[in-house]
Amino acid sequence: MNHKIAILSDIHGNTTALEAVIADAKNQGVSEYWLLGDIFLPGPGANDLVALLKDLPITASVRGNWDDCVLEALDGEYGLENPQDIQLMRMTQFLMERMDPATIVWLRSLPLLEKKEVDGLRFSLSHNLPNKNYGGDLLVGNDTDKFDQLLDAETDVAVYGHVHKQLLRYGSQGQQIINPGSIGMPYFNWEALKNHRAQYAVIEVEDGELVNILFRKVAYDYEAELELAKSKGLPFIEMYEELRREDNYQGHNLELLASLIEKHGYVEDVKNYFDFLYNFIVYYFFKNYCSTH
Repeated sequence: MNHKIAILSDIHGNTTALEAVIADAKNQGVSEYWLLGDIFLPGPGANDLVALLKDLPITASVRGNWDDCVLEALDGEYGLENPQDIQLMRMTQFLMERMDPATIVWLRSLPLLEKKEVDGLRFSLSHNLPNKNYGGDLLVGNDTDKFDQLLDAETDVAVYGHVHKQLLRYGSQGQQIINPGSIGMPYFNWEALKNHRAQYAVIEVEDGELVNILFRKVAYDYEAELELAKSKGLPFIEMYEELRREDNYQGHNLELLASLIEKHGYVEDVKNYFDFLYNFIVYYFFKNYCSTH
């Protein structure tokens, strides 16, 4: 039997890019999809992005570090002292104002690691490491011993995301390692290779053999994506504009974050929203507690 599987990773809220990838995957004759995390943010995709995913035959999903950031913001783990915390809180606010809360329940349910078997061929799926969805262990230039962390005796092929670069290599014992790249925000170090295309991969398994690995780079209207973000009032829009037009995201530039936070009054937005959210949760808890005691 022939299986064509599209591997999707690091959408990062870019609905326009995801639409283009789905259309391309259908043209490739894909029969199922695997989702490797970092679904939302810093792009504006929310319910519209979820609707696209719900229409797909997704047979495996894992949770990324940006997915955890959304959950941590909602769980009150961030404060108002660090510009990165404020950014994540304000963007989570934006997301929640446009997304069904049931999606958060689904996000919480996703594992860090999923194992799949296709006609006897054994796959390991994770966003980054099997037990750690953040960090730089699996940057594409790292030594093979780092990548061996993805592998065990029950894994023939390891698939991961996180680093936003397409990759094909082997572990020290000969198992295959694949990274499909990023749909929403690919990274480039070499100027001549830079482009605005959305990345994903298609693997083909036939009678238990991995017969094809296809890396795809799909053109999409990134200016339309930027206009969509502006029309929705995406916070930190200046950073998203640089990402879409220059393929550069300054999420670790604390000075830039601090200046944008002050310029747009994001601290006040965050305080008002999360105070309201906390008070609503407390009210809902006591209302239900009192009605049952």
